[in-house]
Amino acid sequence: MLILSGFIVKEWFKSLIGAVTVLFLLISTADLINGFLQGKDAARVLLEYSLKMPDLMGKMFPICCLVASLFSLNKLKAHSELISILAAGYSYRKIYTLIGICALSVVAVQFLNLGFIEPFANKVKRQEIQKSRKSEGKYLTRSSIDGGKFWYKYQNYFASFTYFDRRTNSLQNFEIYFFSPAHSSEKIIRAREATFVEKGRWLLKDVTILSSLDSSTFPDQSTEPEMTLNLDERPEDFGEFEADLTTLNFFKLQQFISRLSKTGINIDEYEIILLNKVFLSLICLVFALMPVSTIFNPNRRSSSFGKNVVLTLMVTIVFWVLYSSTVAFGNSGSINPWLATGTIPLCFFLYVLWTFHRNRKLSA
Repeated sequence: MLILSGFIVKEWFKSLIGAVTVLFLLISTADLINGFLQGKDAARVLLEYSLKMPDLMGKMFPICCLVASLFSLNKLKAHSELISILAAGYSYRKIYTLIGICALSVVAVQFLNLGFIEPFANKVKRQEIQKSRKSEGKYLTRSSIDGGKFWYKYQNYFASFTYFDRRTNSLQNFEIYFFSPAHSSEKIIRAREATFVEKGRWLLKDVTILSSLDSSTFPDQSTEPEMTLNLDERPEDFGEFEADLTTLNFFKLQQFISRLSKTGINIDEYEIILLNKVFLSLICLVFALMPVSTIFNPNRRSSSFGKNVVLTLMVTIVFWVLYSSTVAFGNSGSINPWLATGTIPLCFFLYVLWTFHRNRKLSA
């Protein structure tokens, strides 16, 4: 039995490596050609291509698992090896379990890619490619999620905030430090919340003001329930907040979301970013198990290369259309993040279980 297990594992990984190689070459060729056609220099094209690959590989791995199972089992059928394996007493359940174990190695690679390699690539991308996209001197100091606060600089002030709520266009735990042309401190304003009212105006709530900072006397402190402050920023400027979240690895993103949840802020969109990394890893296992139901019909006449290709395309398209739709509903707040990211993978997994039990009863 150990020899048969090794034989199945060998065939599955050979098909997996072949699928990864072919898809990698196709995507690489298309992306590189597109970059050169846009007139970019070779170094820029190669840099953008390298930083884009983790995201592309994240979409490739589930498809590669599906192809690996389809074509490895198709090859075993074509040479009547699958019939021999089953005749030797190798059970259907063992084949499912074996391919599932093989797929778990891809699940681990996918999680490493989405949880750590892709955020690192995004961080490099923002540093090397987007660093020239500064708007009128803003964001000279890059925002920092690791420290729990975002910082930015404008002509005569520094400002920081913990969180930007897109739904209410408000900054939480807002602080602003005004300085003079001589670069001495003039005034500090702290507010629990700063909400955008109209162009150039923000409404601050629960305000504490420290003034006369550059004088020889002790600074004056005053409090106000509300005040209006003129700022040059608009809500669109804080899209940087969303972009920086993609540079956090899985565990740092988890810690950041946990910290935000204690404030009572709606964190559904950010939970979806986190859960995507988990469920897009687990879907590799589901995709690998879906074609295994073909072992219940081991006759080589039932295997068809054309059918396998069509099935691969259909399953891939259906999954990504449905998954993208539920995630969009989750981002809009219509459904829970767990339902948004987990419903479609769970449905596909239940389909795998259903086909397994149905075919076992038919073959019994």
